Amino acid sequence: MQDLPTPEILESCWAETESPPLAALRLQWDPNMLGAAERVWRLPEAVALLGPAPERFGVTIVRKDIDAYSVRLLWNDIRFEWTALTRTQLLTTSLAALLRALGQDLWTLLNQPVHAVMLHPHKAA
Repeated sequence: MQDLPTPEILESCWAETESPPLAALRLQWDPNMLGAAERVWRLPEAVALLGPAPERFGVTIVRKDIDAYSVRLLWNDIRFEWTALTRTQLLTTSLAALLRALGQDLWTLLNQPVHAVMLHPHKAA
């Protein structure tokens, strides 16, 4: 997947309708930049979304075992939850490109200690 432009972060907030609440960002993507326009976004377990880059985005990754991850994802108003994903299932999604555009590295998040909770998003210092 081609690199995405860096979006403007409008707000860092909590998706309070989620239980437990999920950290999220309100994003504004430059509509003239290639990459953030309408396309197919690949998510785990063959989920595919057609549309522009998310305007509201949050993800929590918890490493459960050597190669097992629990993931909660907020994409605009859609909430996803997976309880047993592998590293390969995550690395072959669009999440790596989205996190990279936000200054994060999916590989680093996946190498966290077992049972550590990695919340994203956050504002880079």
